[in-house]
Amino acid sequence: MLRIGVPWAGRDFDNAHSSSIEKPIPSSEITFLPLLKKVFFEDRLYYIIANINIDYLTNRYTNTLPIDQGTVSLWRLDGTLLVSTNPQLYLGASHYNLSHWQQENEDFFAHLRDETHSLLDVFRLAKIFPFIVEIQTNEVNTLGYWDKERQKMLGIIILLMTLTCGLTLALIVRYYNENSRQREQLSYEKQFRVAMEATQTGLWTWNLKTNQVTWDTQCFLLLGYQPHSFETPWDKIYELTHPDDAQDMLPSIQDQILAQATFLIERRMKMASGEWVWIQVRGKVIEFSEQNEPLLLTGVYINIDTQKKIEQLHLSAVAFETQEAILITDVKEKILKVNEAFTRITGYSDNEILGQTPRVLHSGYHDKAFYQAMWKALLEEGFWQGELWNKRKNGEIYAEFITITSIRNDQGTITHFIANFNDITTNKVEQLKIQELAYYDPLTRLANRRLLEESLHKTLKHCLYESHLGALLFIDLDYFKELNDTFGHDAGDMLLIQTAARLKETIRESDLVARLGGDEFIVLLKDIGKQHGSANHLTENIAHKILSLLCKPYALAHGNYQLGASIGCTIFGNDPKKDSTMILKEADLAMYQAKEKGRNQICFYKTSS
Repeated sequence: MLRIGVPWAGRDFDNAHSSSIEKPIPSSEITFLPLLKKVFFEDRLYYIIANINIDYLTNRYTNTLPIDQGTVSLWRLDGTLLVSTNPQLYLGASHYNLSHWQQENEDFFAHLRDETHSLLDVFRLAKIFPFIVEIQTNEVNTLGYWDKERQKMLGIIILLMTLTCGLTLALIVRYYNENSRQREQLSYEKQFRVAMEATQTGLWTWNLKTNQVTWDTQCFLLLGYQPHSFETPWDKIYELTHPDDAQDMLPSIQDQILAQATFLIERRMKMASGEWVWIQVRGKVIEFSEQNEPLLLTGVYINIDTQKKIEQLHLSAVAFETQEAILITDVKEKILKVNEAFTRITGYSDNEILGQTPRVLHSGYHDKAFYQAMWKALLEEGFWQGELWNKRKNGEIYAEFITITSIRNDQGTITHFIANFNDITTNKVEQLKIQELAYYDPLTRLANRRLLEESLHKTLKHCLYESHLGALLFIDLDYFKELNDTFGHDAGDMLLIQTAARLKETIRESDLVARLGGDEFIVLLKDIGKQHGSANHLTENIAHKILSLLCKPYALAHGNYQLGASIGCTIFGNDPKKDSTMILKEADLAMYQAKEKGRNQICFYKTSS
């Protein structure tokens, strides 16, 4: 077993003195810890003596746990203080009787209180080292940030393990360098048995000449295999390595060896159960050729799977609390988890939404067919993305861009659904405003020329396909210029607004009223039957109704004002050679014919014979 002496003041044994209970050493002095390891090798007893600079440990502990957050101390089982980041304690002093801990394999936890804080005092017995770790922290800070402190504690433990493995690896390298003749005579089995006793971890060697990797018993056990149940050439190591890690593994090792003769990589390796486990691989070149080329490497395997899972959980927790709303349901759509962004966007808290279904957010804007198509994509393709109009808790309707993903287990069965969405209401409102400016007249709110031409083009195609007829009415107000010249543009604008309202009263919802500009208006009748006779009759009736409405007095600021209108009509739908431009031209010509007949007239376009 590894033995640890009392702290010594000084840099080495030649100019140092040991501490005692009567004469402890202030923590501010330069100190070190002596270590003694007894090793039996080929029926001979060897003693390995080393010392560790206490400043190195305290600095590492302080970096991990700052003094303002707590202190770390190492105690021998007899109660002697070995290392501490607490400047008020003296090294070598005896504060506790801890000998009973050697028989009790448990942790000890206590509450202390100083002048200002309540403290947590935690003791833990190191299983393979003869000392006890004590950590004192502020109770409020510790319990308030338990996850962070847990990771720090894990870091301290990993640091101790890494330090031990590093020290052991250094001893192995030194042993090889100082005893090269003996090393050649020793069998690999005996070498690794000694290393196993010293390190309690998996050891390996890699002969670059033969490309053979040799594992000790612990390497097999780390992966759940029976010891020495298969050979371990490099190809086998490559086979056991996860494909995503195997591709860059050898180049990474080579680059590190060329740079510093050591390497450290992390990779996933396949266990006997078929699962993948994270392994940290540390190694060092211990034999070079005359050309200074690496010949033999040795190193350790360390299982870091738990550490990796903690890191992944931490990353998942950070990712979950993003600015993007996240919603998780089970296969029956029951809401299991939401994040803060979801609450901010919808107004529903965890307590209000958990256990509900996403239907509580439905706004009624989407019909049954819309949701059926969405669910079809989720069940068949596992993915759906698009825009939704949903409803907040306060009843406000909002727009969201959402991505929904189906989560399946190893058997391919859907187990959960995850939705990610952002509030795009502001963007949609701006988009609608831009669309309105692009397609509607700002004064009358009627369709503008662009929307008219697009609608007329679609109507032409529909009429030809369905053998229907349509009609276009070109309306020009009579004597509108005189109104503007006499009463000003404000009066003219008011009359145009009232004209637009009257025109919309005369048409069906499927038809369209547009303003071309000035006092020119268009009425598009999209479906007026299949027979020319009835189509002409219906168009003429609508034109007379429009003319009658436009001839009624207008209530303007200066009083009532009356004018007439000239209307040109054309029927279309049975001639595939005509496009929207030609039809507008026909209605325009018919309107001018009405003007020539004395205004306030209705004329139909007639083709020249």
